Amino acid sequence: MKTAFDFVQYQAWTDVIHAHTAALDEQRWDDWLALHTEDVVFWLPAWINETTQTQNPLQEVSLIYIEDKSALSDRLWRLTNGDSPASVPLARTSHLVGNYRVLNCAAEEVVVDCHWHTLVYRHKRTWHYAGRCRYTLRLVDKHWLIGRRDITLTNDQIDTVLDLYHL
Repeated sequence: MKTAFDFVQYQAWTDVIHAHTAALDEQRWDDWLALHTEDVVFWLPAWINETTQTQNPLQEVSLIYIEDKSALSDRLWRLTNGDSPASVPLARTSHLVGNYRVLNCAAEEVVVDCHWHTLVYRHKRTWHYAGRCRYTLRLVDKHWLIGRRDITLTNDQIDTVLDLYHL
């Protein structure tokens, strides 16, 4: 059921997305994790060809697929404790997010599409990633949290590690 557009709510939704990317850039991992629901889904599908992505993360290849906050927390632990050699040292990132579109708005759930660009610096090299993202935000205890994040990576020819903090 759709409700009337409310600029205050729109600001709250985009604030969650901005807080999400700022926490990544500042490597505030506990703050980043706190922005997600317990049953969060984080999905970066693979490209089948130039125009088609995989549609089912349980039956087709995904670049990243993580279900629930405990799995997300486990991945963060490996990144921050040096158990992911490909991420030592962690890259410095700068995320830019914009072109927001509210696709669906209900009292306790909203779907927001946006475009993003990330600059990544590590080992005196710079990479750029860009794409689109669909956030499903849910109202939990009067706070908007990320319940699902579906990511489309435009430049999928990856010549280095790709992980949560790049996207």
